[in-house]
Amino acid sequence: VEIAIIALFIVSIALIAFSYSQRDPMKDVEQELETLQLSAMQEIYKLKKKMTVLEEELLETNLVIRKAKSSGINQKIAKQIISKYNNGMSAEAIAKAEHVSVEDVNTIIKDNEKVLV
Repeated sequence: VEIAIIALFIVSIALIAFSYSQRDPMKDVEQELETLQLSAMQEIYKLKKKMTVLEEELLETNLVIRKAKSSGINQKIAKQIISKYNNGMSAEAIAKAEHVSVEDVNTIIKDNEKVLV
């Protein structure tokens, strides 16, 4: 009887040790799910960031094109006017450099204030 109890005790210790050494498949699945979720969240964040940049560029381009056409100024010149204004040049200096009137420069700057902010 004592031998049977000792044998059962040894078998129980062996089974406990074996159960601890086995990997839990649910933990693996949970870890994979967390990794996928984090990857998806990172991709969504990157896509939202890219969309914001593209929307801003599109808005800027549309405003410049629309306002440049309404004042009869080439789109390229309108972009240069905005760029120079952002770099701190005065409207008079921009008008002289781009060979346009000061009124046209002020109109482009005023019409694109949303882009300049």
